[in-house]
Amino acid sequence: MRARLYDADGRDREIELESGMAAQVGAKQLLWIDVQGREGGDLDAIGSAVGLDARSLDRLANPPGRADLTLYPEHIHLVLQVVEPPADDGRDDGAHVVRRPVDIVAGRDWVVTIHDGPLAALARFDATTEGETRLGALDAAGFVAAVADEVLADYLELVEGIEREIDELDERALRRRGDSNILSQVVRMRRRIGLIRRTLAPHRVAFAALARPDMALHEELGEPWPGLTDRLDRALDAVENLRELLLGTFDIYMGRTAQDANDTMKVLTLLSAVLLPSVVLAGVMGMNFHMPFFDATDNFWVVIGAMVAFGAAILGVARWRGWL
Repeated sequence: MRARLYDADGRDREIELESGMAAQVGAKQLLWIDVQGREGGDLDAIGSAVGLDARSLDRLANPPGRADLTLYPEHIHLVLQVVEPPADDGRDDGAHVVRRPVDIVAGRDWVVTIHDGPLAALARFDATTEGETRLGALDAAGFVAAVADEVLADYLELVEGIEREIDELDERALRRRGDSNILSQVVRMRRRIGLIRRTLAPHRVAFAALARPDMALHEELGEPWPGLTDRLDRALDAVENLRELLLGTFDIYMGRTAQDANDTMKVLTLLSAVLLPSVVLAGVMGMNFHMPFFDATDNFWVVIGAMVAFGAAILGVARWRGWL
């Protein structure tokens, strides 16, 4: 757990949590408390510092399974869902992502973020605010919007990674020899894209609630960034585009499979055409009636030569017509 005080007129600094400290934050200051984990002692310390009641703390300890926004008289509670690739331990089959909740509680000039384990979005946001900043001049709603935008950036980064995987699948599908594992990977990737979309879509309701008329009653929180909903729509469009790209990969794979089947059938047809004259000649020579032609043993080689000549002629015609 860590607390940082942003001061637009002074020095941004790390501070220790104290009871009732949120009420002491100045007009051009902003308090950010970031917590990894949901230990009862940490939550009690946060509640004492910013004035959260037992009901709010219980909600922080047991977050909902989807994005949500709850308005309280003195603060708001926004729940976001982040998705990340699983740990690279060699056991993942590429079908799943890790989904974790992020709680953002904001009141007058203070914001609390709670998440389970390290969060790339907050680490990136923190890295961009090194040194002296003007974040103390932000209101709580503006800071919440900035954090939410970083979470959406994680979705876009994940989408970019999946796009690269789809490009690799396209290259494998276009190879001369078919890859039997492509179809199973397409199915697993489709499940992953579906999970990302089902996680991201509920954020539309939560972000839309930030713009409701009753949100204007929280004048002390300020107005959230209006472009947040547009940013969410772009992220959803990017995820939908992944589904279209994956369908394209499936079409390429099926086209490559059909081409391989056609090539195989062409070879079998040509082989049948080459052997057909030999089969006919063998059938004729094997007929059970007597003719003087059968008495000459040298005619055996004549028949063999005819078989070879017919086969060579058919191969020559096939090559001339471009069948080979």
